[in-house]
Amino acid sequence: MSCNISWPMPRPVSGPARFDCLTYGALAAPLAVGGLPIYIHAPDYYAAEMGVGLAALGAVLGVLRIIDAVQDPVVGWAGDCWPGRRPAMILLGAVLLSVGVAGLFLPPAAPVLIWFAAMMVLASFGHSLISVNLMTFGGLWRSDPAAKARISGTREGLGLIGLIIAVALPALLAPGMGRGAALLALAAVLIMGLAATIPLFLRWQQSARLELSRVPGQPVDLRSLIGFFAVAALVLLSAAFPAALILMVVRDLLRAEALTGAFLLTYFIAALPGAALSAWLAERHGATRIWVAALCLSILGFSGALGLGDGTVGLFFLVCIVTGLTFGADLVLPPAILSERLGAANAAGAATRAHAGLAFLTKAALALSGAIALPLLAQIGFRPAAQNSEQALDALRWLYALLPLCLRALAIGLLIYLHRKGRM
Repeated sequence: MSCNISWPMPRPVSGPARFDCLTYGALAAPLAVGGLPIYIHAPDYYAAEMGVGLAALGAVLGVLRIIDAVQDPVVGWAGDCWPGRRPAMILLGAVLLSVGVAGLFLPPAAPVLIWFAAMMVLASFGHSLISVNLMTFGGLWRSDPAAKARISGTREGLGLIGLIIAVALPALLAPGMGRGAALLALAAVLIMGLAATIPLFLRWQQSARLELSRVPGQPVDLRSLIGFFAVAALVLLSAAFPAALILMVVRDLLRAEALTGAFLLTYFIAALPGAALSAWLAERHGATRIWVAALCLSILGFSGALGLGDGTVGLFFLVCIVTGLTFGADLVLPPAILSERLGAANAAGAATRAHAGLAFLTKAALALSGAIALPLLAQIGFRPAAQNSEQALDALRWLYALLPLCLRALAIGLLIYLHRKGRM
């Protein structure tokens, strides 16, 4: 598919000061530190360390994922109904996230599964309160498209730093102090990070001028956002399949389980310059054009993943670098584009719901990818951590790389079409 798209002359760059962006976006770092225990560390910890059965844990996680996905639109509705309460919602979210994550790794003797469910609900609700409202404030802050790219890039770059800390810290501390203590140390980093960044955010919020405001007498045109959400859904789903299958690919396809942490760190570290570069380019050339270019580059990365097999460690490191770079763009550019579209649609009154919709799509994509990929692999005969036929390994490879490649090609075509029609 052709990725040709017209490129204008670079436009003058304007926007908020870097320091203001940092004081606004600093909260994203501890938010990311708190997110990884909820979605990655805690379920495995309760299965491996606390002896919770996989069937029972899977059933509880299924219910929790539904609750987690539904609560984002609820948070969005509340933020739009009571916009003056958004800072209070973020404060409440910080308390709930801190208590929930710390509580996850301080379980009582019994009933362990009920405790797990209760702490996960607290932590995930707190995470949603912060993340949805933080993105909304960024979207309402400035109306200039170049400013939106800078705001989004700073926030997501700081979030990536938090994500890297959340990946690396338990791995570094666990050999010396045990896994449970290492995860408690991560919870302590979360609490200290929130305590340091919440005052910065509140100081920024008191002085920030929210420039995106609804024009009286003009209707809110939310239909113009449908195209954006369709593209976002395709891209998010294309990213969700590799996320759901990465451990199986490393262990069963590459036979390199010991390098799992190195692959993940390579991916997230590569996302840092990807986020910074995409924000810088979007300020000058427009977020939509840069997203098209990043999606084209990501297709090259997934094309390389089609050649993965036993021992192809070097190739997979290259795939992690290329797809990590473009993951940075996927983090930065959609929120910036959504903020632009909200301004064009005169939809400031629906800003929190719109950003909550993007968060909902992220979680729905993760749930849908697992619901599609895992039964398909089981039907073909794939078994994790076992000897598998070439047919089963091909199915794993295609779900990890070929399906995301096709979804991204569709997203590119739709994005170019919408841009040419003036709807993106």
